Amino acid sequence: MKKIGILVGTIISIIITFIFAEIFSLYHFGDVPTLLTTIYLISIFSIFEYILQAGIYIACKKLKKDKLGSKKIIGLILLFIALIMILGFIVILNVDWLNWYQYSSPFYINVIIRSIEILLPAAIIISISVWLLRKK
Repeated sequence: MKKIGILVGTIISIIITFIFAEIFSLYHFGDVPTLLTTIYLISIFSIFEYILQAGIYIACKKLKKDKLGSKKIIGLILLFIALIMILGFIVILNVDWLNWYQYSSPFYINVIIRSIEILLPAAIIISISVWLLRKK
């Protein structure tokens, strides 16, 4: 039953990702995707997949009448926030900027600063959430 839920969740996530990309003009069916478009699609897919899998996890816990502790809920929320931060990092450092300003050293300093201010907290949040979600 668990494998069927994962498979159905993945298929639904793929469909939602492409609908979302079409609505916001990130990708149109039949076009050849660029590297930036591919990165956006993978990030959006991972966010939708996480939301669906977390929902399936919570639903299974409720159906089994297991207690879902506050540590687990906080861990799930923190992982979602980390995924949103990583998507924000990708949006901020648009790959096209890297190609346009490839010989500009101040831009690469900006890339390093953005990496430290966005990816480092995301990594810390992921480690905290994994610590909260681990089994005892």
